Amino acid sequence: MNIQEIRDSGRPLVCSVSGGKDSTAVILYLKEQEMEKTNPVYYVFADTGWEHPAVYTYLDEVINPLCNGKLNKVTSKKYPGGMEDLVRKKGMFASRQFRFCTAELKVVPILDYLSQFEDPINVVGIRAQESYKRSKMEEWDEGGPMDVATWRPLIDFVIDDVVAIHARHGVVPCSLYLRDELPASRVGCFPCLHSRKKEIRAVAEDPFGEKRLVQIRSLEKELGDAAVARNPDNVRPTFFQSREAGESYWPIDEVINWSKTAWGGKQFELFLPADPSERGCQMWGLCDMPDKDGEFSA
Repeated sequence: MNIQEIRDSGRPLVCSVSGGKDSTAVILYLKEQEMEKTNPVYYVFADTGWEHPAVYTYLDEVINPLCNGKLNKVTSKKYPGGMEDLVRKKGMFASRQFRFCTAELKVVPILDYLSQFEDPINVVGIRAQESYKRSKMEEWDEGGPMDVATWRPLIDFVIDDVVAIHARHGVVPCSLYLRDELPASRVGCFPCLHSRKKEIRAVAEDPFGEKRLVQIRSLEKELGDAAVARNPDNVRPTFFQSREAGESYWPIDEVINWSKTAWGGKQFELFLPADPSERGCQMWGLCDMPDKDGEFSA
Protein backbone atom coordinates (compact mmCIF):
# COMPACT_ATOMS: atom_id res chain seq x y z
CA MET A 1 0.00 0.00 0.00
CA ASN A 2 1.06 3.57 -0.62
CA ILE A 3 0.02 6.45 1.59
CA GLN A 4 -3.04 7.30 -0.52
CA GLU A 5 -4.24 3.72 -0.37
CA ILE A 6 -3.73 3.76 3.40
CA ARG A 7 -5.83 6.92 3.57
CA ASP A 8 -8.53 5.39 1.37
CA SER A 9 -8.64 2.24 3.52
CA GLY A 10 -9.58 4.18 6.64
CA ARG A 11 -7.86 1.47 8.69
CA PRO A 12 -6.75 2.38 12.23
CA LEU A 13 -3.10 3.39 12.55
CA VAL A 14 -1.31 2.34 15.73
CA CYS A 15 2.00 4.13 16.12
CA SER A 16 4.60 2.41 18.31
CA VAL A 17 6.37 5.02 20.44
CA SER A 18 9.65 4.70 22.35
CA GLY A 19 10.65 8.27 23.15
CA GLY A 20 13.49 7.95 20.66
CA LYS A 21 14.19 10.30 17.77
CA ASP A 22 12.78 8.03 15.06
CA SER A 23 9.47 7.21 16.72
CA THR A 24 9.06 10.92 17.49
CA ALA A 25 9.71 11.64 13.81
CA VAL A 26 6.92 9.19 12.91
CA ILE A 27 4.45 11.09 15.10
CA LEU A 28 5.47 14.34 13.40
CA TYR A 29 5.21 12.74 9.96
CA LEU A 30 1.68 11.54 10.62
CA LYS A 31 0.79 15.06 11.70
CA GLU A 32 2.31 16.60 8.58
CA GLN A 33 0.37 14.17 6.41
CA GLU A 34 -2.82 14.92 8.38
CA MET A 35 -3.53 11.22 8.70
CA GLU A 36 -6.07 11.78 11.47
CA LYS A 37 -8.42 13.27 8.86
CA THR A 38 -8.78 9.90 7.13
CA ASN A 39 -7.68 7.25 9.66
CA PRO A 40 -8.14 6.79 13.39
CA VAL A 41 -4.64 7.25 14.85
CA TYR A 42 -3.52 5.74 18.15
CA TYR A 43 -0.18 5.90 19.94
CA VAL A 44 1.21 3.18 22.19
CA PHE A 45 4.28 2.90 24.41
CA ALA A 46 5.22 -0.50 25.87
CA ASP A 47 6.62 0.23 29.33
CA THR A 48 9.27 -2.26 30.46
CA GLY A 49 9.74 -0.48 33.77
CA TRP A 50 13.43 -0.32 32.87
CA GLU A 51 13.64 3.02 31.07
CA HIS A 52 15.67 6.01 32.17
CA PRO A 53 13.56 8.59 34.10
CA ALA A 54 14.36 11.12 31.36
CA VAL A 55 12.44 8.96 28.88
CA TYR A 56 9.32 8.94 31.06
CA THR A 57 9.61 12.70 31.49
CA TYR A 58 9.96 13.16 27.73
CA LEU A 59 6.95 10.94 27.06
CA ASP A 60 4.81 12.91 29.53
CA GLU A 61 5.99 16.43 28.68
CA VAL A 62 6.67 16.21 24.93
CA ILE A 63 5.27 13.05 23.34
CA ASN A 64 1.87 12.91 25.01
CA PRO A 65 1.01 16.51 23.99
CA LEU A 66 2.12 15.67 20.43
CA CYS A 67 -0.31 12.74 20.60
CA ASN A 68 -3.10 15.11 21.65
CA GLY A 69 -2.99 13.62 25.13
CA LYS A 70 -3.78 10.17 23.74
CA LEU A 71 -0.52 8.29 24.37
CA ASN A 72 -1.40 4.83 25.67
CA LYS A 73 1.10 3.19 27.99
CA VAL A 74 0.82 -0.60 28.11
CA THR A 75 2.55 -3.15 30.33
CA SER A 76 2.79 -6.92 30.42
CA LYS A 77 -0.24 -8.57 32.02
CA LYS A 78 1.91 -11.56 32.94
CA TYR A 79 4.78 -9.46 34.31
CA PRO A 80 3.13 -6.24 35.57
CA GLY A 81 6.28 -5.30 37.48
CA GLY A 82 8.25 -5.05 34.25
CA MET A 83 11.86 -6.14 33.91
CA GLU A 84 12.44 -6.97 37.58
CA ASP A 85 9.24 -8.99 37.73
CA LEU A 86 10.16 -10.83 34.52
CA VAL A 87 13.67 -11.72 35.71
CA ARG A 88 12.45 -12.91 39.11
CA LYS A 89 9.65 -15.08 37.72
CA LYS A 90 11.90 -16.54 35.02
CA GLY A 91 14.70 -17.03 37.54
CA MET A 92 17.18 -15.87 34.92
CA PHE A 93 18.32 -12.92 32.84
CA ALA A 94 17.70 -12.78 29.11
CA SER A 95 20.60 -13.95 26.98
CA ARG A 96 21.62 -14.82 23.44
CA GLN A 97 19.97 -18.21 23.89
CA PHE A 98 16.87 -16.86 25.65
CA ARG A 99 15.93 -13.42 24.33
CA PHE A 100 12.57 -13.21 26.04
CA CYS A 101 12.58 -9.61 27.29
CA THR A 102 11.43 -7.98 24.04
CA ALA A 103 8.72 -10.56 23.41
CA GLU A 104 7.31 -10.51 26.93
CA LEU A 105 7.58 -6.81 27.75
CA LYS A 106 7.05 -5.16 24.36
CA VAL A 107 5.70 -7.42 21.62
CA VAL A 108 3.02 -9.22 23.65
CA PRO A 109 1.65 -6.05 25.33
CA ILE A 110 1.48 -4.25 21.98
CA LEU A 111 -0.22 -7.23 20.33
CA ASP A 112 -2.74 -7.23 23.19
CA TYR A 113 -3.35 -3.54 22.53
CA LEU A 114 -3.69 -4.09 18.77
CA SER A 115 -6.21 -6.89 19.28
CA GLN A 116 -8.97 -4.39 20.13
CA PHE A 117 -8.90 -2.98 16.59
CA GLU A 118 -10.24 -4.40 13.37
CA ASP A 119 -7.57 -4.68 10.68
CA PRO A 120 -5.05 -2.29 12.29
CA ILE A 121 -1.83 -0.99 10.75
CA ASN A 122 1.24 -0.94 12.99
CA VAL A 123 3.29 2.20 12.24
CA VAL A 124 6.99 2.06 13.18
CA GLY A 125 10.00 4.34 12.84
CA ILE A 126 12.35 1.98 11.01
CA ARG A 127 14.79 3.56 8.54
CA ALA A 128 16.80 1.81 5.82
CA GLN A 129 19.91 3.83 6.76
CA GLU A 130 20.13 2.11 10.13
CA SER A 131 21.54 -1.22 8.92
CA TYR A 132 21.99 -3.49 5.92
CA LYS A 133 19.10 -5.70 7.03
CA ARG A 134 16.76 -2.74 7.36
CA SER A 135 17.83 -1.46 3.96
CA LYS A 136 16.12 -4.54 2.51
CA MET A 137 12.80 -3.79 4.19
CA GLU A 138 9.86 -2.35 2.29
CA GLU A 139 7.75 0.60 3.33
CA TRP A 140 4.69 -1.64 3.46
CA ASP A 141 4.46 -5.19 4.80
CA GLU A 142 1.03 -6.77 4.99
CA GLY A 143 2.26 -9.48 7.35
CA GLY A 144 4.84 -7.58 9.37
CA PRO A 145 7.13 -9.03 12.08
CA MET A 146 4.17 -9.34 14.49
CA ASP A 147 1.79 -10.81 11.89
CA VAL A 148 0.16 -7.40 11.69
CA ALA A 149 0.22 -5.08 8.68
CA THR A 150 3.23 -2.80 9.16
CA TRP A 151 3.86 0.63 7.66
CA ARG A 152 7.37 2.12 7.77
CA PRO A 153 6.79 5.68 6.53
CA LEU A 154 10.36 6.75 7.38
CA ILE A 155 12.06 3.90 5.54
CA ASP A 156 13.81 6.30 3.13
CA PHE A 157 14.62 8.94 5.76
CA VAL A 158 18.26 9.66 6.54
CA ILE A 159 19.33 11.20 9.84
CA ASP A 160 19.20 14.70 8.33
CA ASP A 161 15.51 14.14 7.56
CA VAL A 162 14.87 13.10 11.16
CA VAL A 163 16.62 16.22 12.44
CA ALA A 164 14.77 18.40 9.94
CA ILE A 165 11.29 17.18 10.87
CA HIS A 166 12.05 17.82 14.55
CA ALA A 167 13.21 21.33 13.65
CA ARG A 168 10.13 22.08 11.53
CA HIS A 169 7.93 21.39 14.52
CA GLY A 170 10.20 22.94 17.13
CA VAL A 171 10.53 19.61 18.92
CA VAL A 172 13.70 18.92 20.92
CA PRO A 173 14.73 15.25 21.24
CA CYS A 174 14.96 13.42 24.55
CA SER A 175 17.57 14.97 26.86
CA LEU A 176 19.60 11.74 26.86
CA TYR A 177 20.73 12.60 23.33
CA LEU A 178 21.89 16.04 24.44
CA ARG A 179 24.26 15.22 27.29
CA ASP A 180 27.70 16.86 27.09
CA GLU A 181 29.39 13.67 28.27
CA LEU A 182 28.52 10.31 26.73
CA PRO A 183 25.38 11.42 24.87
CA ALA A 184 22.99 8.56 24.15
CA SER A 185 22.98 7.09 20.65
CA ARG A 186 19.75 5.18 21.35
CA VAL A 187 16.77 5.32 23.69
CA GLY A 188 15.48 2.16 25.30
CA CYS A 189 16.05 0.03 28.37
CA PHE A 190 18.62 1.46 30.78
CA PRO A 191 20.75 -0.51 30.43
CA CYS A 192 19.75 -2.74 27.56
CA LEU A 193 21.06 -6.30 27.48
CA HIS A 194 22.54 -5.35 24.11
CA SER A 195 24.52 -2.45 25.55
CA ARG A 196 27.96 -1.65 24.23
CA LYS A 197 30.89 -0.42 26.25
CA LYS A 198 30.18 3.31 26.03
CA GLU A 199 26.54 2.79 26.99
CA ILE A 200 27.51 0.83 30.10
CA ARG A 201 29.93 3.56 31.10
CA ALA A 202 27.13 6.08 30.65
CA VAL A 203 25.05 4.13 33.17
CA ALA A 204 27.89 4.27 35.68
CA GLU A 205 28.28 8.04 35.25
CA ASP A 206 24.59 8.92 35.09
CA PRO A 207 22.97 10.43 38.22
CA PHE A 208 20.26 7.77 38.05
CA GLY A 209 22.76 5.04 37.22
CA GLU A 210 23.63 4.06 40.78
CA LYS A 211 20.00 3.32 41.58
CA ARG A 212 19.80 1.03 38.55
CA LEU A 213 23.08 -0.64 39.50
CA VAL A 214 21.69 -1.32 42.97
CA GLN A 215 18.72 -3.05 41.32
CA ILE A 216 20.99 -5.16 39.12
CA ARG A 217 23.28 -6.11 42.03
CA SER A 218 20.23 -7.14 44.05
CA LEU A 219 18.84 -9.25 41.21
CA GLU A 220 22.22 -10.90 40.60
CA LYS A 221 22.50 -11.81 44.28
CA GLU A 222 18.90 -13.03 44.51
CA LEU A 223 19.10 -15.19 41.40
CA GLY A 224 22.62 -16.33 42.24
CA ASP A 225 21.70 -17.42 45.76
CA ALA A 226 18.68 -19.32 44.41
CA ALA A 227 20.78 -21.04 41.73
CA VAL A 228 23.43 -22.15 44.22
CA ALA A 229 20.77 -23.30 46.69
CA ARG A 230 19.38 -25.60 43.99
CA ASN A 231 22.81 -26.94 43.14
CA PRO A 232 26.15 -25.73 44.57
CA ASP A 233 27.74 -26.35 41.16
CA ASN A 234 25.40 -23.93 39.39
CA VAL A 235 26.90 -20.78 37.91
CA ARG A 236 25.55 -17.57 39.43
CA PRO A 237 23.61 -15.73 36.67
CA THR A 238 24.55 -12.13 35.88
CA PHE A 239 23.00 -9.35 33.80
CA PHE A 240 25.82 -9.36 31.23
CA GLN A 241 28.00 -12.12 29.82
CA SER A 242 31.59 -12.23 28.60
CA ARG A 243 32.49 -13.73 25.26
CA GLU A 244 35.81 -15.09 26.62
CA ALA A 245 35.90 -18.87 26.53
CA GLY A 246 35.13 -20.42 29.90
CA GLU A 247 34.11 -17.10 31.46
CA SER A 248 30.43 -16.71 30.64
CA TYR A 249 29.20 -14.74 33.65
CA TRP A 250 30.49 -11.47 35.12
CA PRO A 251 29.03 -9.44 38.01
CA ILE A 252 27.77 -5.98 37.16
CA ASP A 253 30.54 -4.20 39.09
CA GLU A 254 33.22 -5.98 37.06
CA VAL A 255 31.44 -4.96 33.87
CA ILE A 256 31.27 -1.33 35.06
CA ASN A 257 35.00 -1.35 35.86
CA TRP A 258 35.71 -2.77 32.40
CA SER A 259 33.58 -0.08 30.76
CA LYS A 260 35.91 2.58 32.16
CA THR A 261 39.05 1.02 30.69
CA ALA A 262 40.75 1.72 27.39
CA TRP A 263 40.52 -0.72 24.51
CA GLY A 264 41.48 -4.25 25.49
CA GLY A 265 40.94 -6.45 28.50
CA LYS A 266 38.04 -8.83 28.79
CA GLN A 267 35.77 -8.63 25.77
CA PHE A 268 32.19 -8.63 27.00
CA GLU A 269 29.76 -9.95 24.43
CA LEU A 270 26.78 -8.18 26.04
CA PHE A 271 24.41 -10.19 23.86
CA LEU A 272 25.21 -7.93 20.91
CA PRO A 273 24.54 -9.70 17.56
CA ALA A 274 26.91 -8.97 14.70
CA ASP A 275 24.11 -7.27 12.79
CA PRO A 276 22.58 -4.48 14.91
CA SER A 277 19.21 -4.98 13.21
CA GLU A 278 18.99 -8.42 14.80
CA ARG A 279 18.71 -6.89 18.27
CA GLY A 280 15.35 -7.79 19.72
CA CYS A 281 13.49 -4.52 20.30
CA GLN A 282 15.19 -2.87 17.34
CA MET A 283 14.28 -5.68 14.96
CA TRP A 284 10.65 -5.10 15.92
CA GLY A 285 10.94 -1.33 15.56
CA LEU A 286 10.06 -0.86 19.23
CA CYS A 287 13.02 1.22 20.34
CA ASP A 288 15.59 3.57 18.92
CA MET A 289 19.02 2.70 17.56
CA PRO A 290 22.13 4.54 16.31
CA ASP A 291 22.70 5.40 12.68
CA LYS A 292 26.22 4.21 12.00
CA ASP A 293 26.95 0.52 12.31
CA GLY A 294 30.43 1.36 13.53
CA GLU A 295 29.00 2.98 16.62
CA PHE A 296 28.05 -0.44 17.93
CA SER A 297 31.67 -1.51 18.36
CA ALA A 298 32.66 -1.81 22.01
